[in-house]
Amino acid sequence: MLEFEWRKLNLSGKELTERFCATQIGKELDEPAAEFIAGYMDAFSLQPGEFICHQGDDSSYLCIISRGRANIIKTDDEGNEKIVGSIGPGYPLGEISLFDAEPRSASAVATTPLEMLVLEQISFELLYENNTRVWGKLVKPLIKSLTKRFRQTSNLLAHYLEY
Repeated sequence: MLEFEWRKLNLSGKELTERFCATQIGKELDEPAAEFIAGYMDAFSLQPGEFICHQGDDSSYLCIISRGRANIIKTDDEGNEKIVGSIGPGYPLGEISLFDAEPRSASAVATTPLEMLVLEQISFELLYENNTRVWGKLVKPLIKSLTKRFRQTSNLLAHYLEY
């Protein structure tokens, strides 16, 4: 169960599906698969300053921003917070948490009024148990999103490395 006091949006199945289909992940799926996956999601709203997740948390859920913006924040060893990115409508965060049992690698905080779709770990596992084929259709764009960010990060790191 989610540990934050987010406000749950009471969206119909059709509204959840429409919002999911408008996202980076949902756009890559056929409509029946997107509708099936959306049935495992919930929608929430946050106000500016509210956290989506905290660096170091053991929570496991995927969030996909449907409205608004959020900053991604890393805290260094000295406790300094650095904004390392900003995401807006359609973009996922927290995909890694669905695949590993490691603590969150960054925090995310709403910078505007925000609405997001959430897929909890338990729902991700139920999706796998109930329809492995559709689960696989979801995993492919999630991995694509992760590898895109990995490539961006490695390019940025290469720019700052000194030999």
